[in-house]
Amino acid sequence: MKATAKNTNAGLLIEYTVENNTDREHYLWDLMIKYEGKTQKIDHDGAYVFFVAPKTLNVIRAELPLPTAFDVARKEIPFARLLLPGGTLTGKVKLPHPVTEFSPYYAPPKEENQEKAVASEVVLAVGWTPVKPGMNISERDVGGEKVYAIRGSWAPPYKELLQEKFAISVEVTVYKEDFERQMPLR
Repeated sequence: MKATAKNTNAGLLIEYTVENNTDREHYLWDLMIKYEGKTQKIDHDGAYVFFVAPKTLNVIRAELPLPTAFDVARKEIPFARLLLPGGTLTGKVKLPHPVTEFSPYYAPPKEENQEKAVASEVVLAVGWTPVKPGMNISERDVGGEKVYAIRGSWAPPYKELLQEKFAISVEVTVYKEDFERQMPLR
């Protein structure tokens, strides 16, 4: 994976390119889910976002483990894109300033439960996996886009992570309490 990150007037912009230099198909778990009313869409700009004191902002496009503090009725699993042998896929994350921590399992922080911080490094993590026995891969149409849903049970590691680190200063709105900052499920 090759990636760049920069601050723009609109926010933090991260662009990445992933190349498959193997002879096997891989899947990138980088299509984030959003809802417009009850309609499921793809959020091409979004990511899960966690600040780790004193300086790191994790920007994640991969499946998260379930929270440990409470039960969740429905797990959010990003959709995947097929990365063919010898192929290339590109993606981008656009997060408005100040960047706000985000998990699919928590409501946005209320004003009394947030504070400001400054990250001096940003880490992009994108999940990927080769096809493995036990995977149930189905093609779906989400908002007019062809995507893949991967379910089932297969031997660990469940997915691998591509990571890129950037030395960049970013203002962050963080939760003061009751917020689990988790790394992707592996």
